[in-house]
Amino acid sequence: MSRRVAIYCRSSTEQEKRVANETLRVVAKKEGWTVAQEYGDGTKGSGANRPGQWERLRSFVEMGKADVVMVPSLAAIGDTVSDILGGISWLREQHCDLYVHDVALNTVSPVDQVLFEVVKALKAVDDASIRGGDASGTQQPRAREPQPVLSRYQRSIIRAAISSGLSPREVAKSLKLPLATVRAFVKKGRFIRASTADSLKYGRFWGTTDQAPAASIGTNLANFD
Repeated sequence: MSRRVAIYCRSSTEQEKRVANETLRVVAKKEGWTVAQEYGDGTKGSGANRPGQWERLRSFVEMGKADVVMVPSLAAIGDTVSDILGGISWLREQHCDLYVHDVALNTVSPVDQVLFEVVKALKAVDDASIRGGDASGTQQPRAREPQPVLSRYQRSIIRAAISSGLSPREVAKSLKLPLATVRAFVKKGRFIRASTADSLKYGRFWGTTDQAPAASIGTNLANFD
């Protein structure tokens, strides 16, 4: 049985488009398929913003006028994993096969038909991740990691360290605190520059908070809460 084929290419130049189309025509002839229509777009645009030829291809397939869509590579279907999964899933819904030249994928073959089942599972996972749920469609609350409560001692150390020129990352590493905790505190804080002597003495050599007594950081910390 001769299958009706729609060729679709995305290319940056007319020369590239001609070469890709001719390559796919040769494959179609070898398989005994009939090229019913050819479409082509530039390389810009994806998903809902794809140029008009992609939409014409979709209409052509949805009218039942093509049994196989031939593309030179998966990049013709989309720029992102979500676009590619969506495009292949849509072909499956239309009972239309897919031929991808650069990976020699041909879902007309019973062996390659498994692609549709794999894509169906991957699409469910991808959709769930976008919604923030799981593959079954159940909405899952996003777990929020508890942030440690900073002691007065730790707050004083952070203020002095930041004032002396250390970065939040360096402070977090020295005090063995989550970087997010230190950054959140810095955003809310107000800082008094520590003395040069204190900065040099304690600035980059703290291993734990026990190694840097608050009283040693400088008298500027006396009034910090």
